[in-house]
Formats: sequence, structure tokens, C-alpha cells
Amino acid sequence: MSHAFPEADWRLLSRLKPRALDRMCWRILQGVQEHVAAARPGEAHRAYLDLYRYLQEQDKIVARCFDDWRRSRALLLLLNWRAEGLITDEEFAAFSPETRQAVEALQQEL
Repeated sequence: MSHAFPEADWRLLSRLKPRALDRMCWRILQGVQEHVAAARPGEAHRAYLDLYRYLQEQDKIVARCFDDWRRSRALLLLLNWRAEGLITDEEFAAFSPETRQAVEALQQEL
């Protein structure tokens, strides 16, 4: 990725990070509630294992979207946020046209 992430976009991404992380965590918590609600008497261990696997999968997504927070990885982080629905179209529109175009080009490659 040769796109130099603009300073203004990096500041915007950093301001949006708490909101995006909150959305991710809220989605995970809703999934936990669904797993718990689906548990049946006599199958607690199976439900626990299912929940554990679910949390492991979600943790990988959290890592992909929020770990290794560096400007050199900002485009990839933003791409992952878009893929996971952690940023609204309105929030995405606030980024520079160059950054939006770079993210959209990468989305098409995937």
C-alpha cells in the first residue's frame, strides 16, 4: 500500500476509534446474549464451548480492526472498519477523497 495516509485523516481516524470500538464491543455483547439465550438446560458445557469459540473469533476481528495502531497501517484499519460495519457512511465521507478512493479500490480487490 503506497498511499500516504494524510495527517488530517489520521486525526479523524483516531477520533473515531473509541466510537468504532464501542460499536464492535456492543455487537459482541449482543452476540453473547444470543448465545446465552440459546443455551438449553443440560447443555451448559456445550453452550460454554460455543460461547468461548464465538469470543475467540470476535477477538480476532477486534485485533484486526484495532491492534497495531500506527499511521502506516491506517488505511488497512479503515478498510477493516468498513468491512465490519464499524463506521457509518457519513463518518467515512469525512475522510479525504484520496483516502476514500484508496479504501474503495482495496474493497474491490477483495
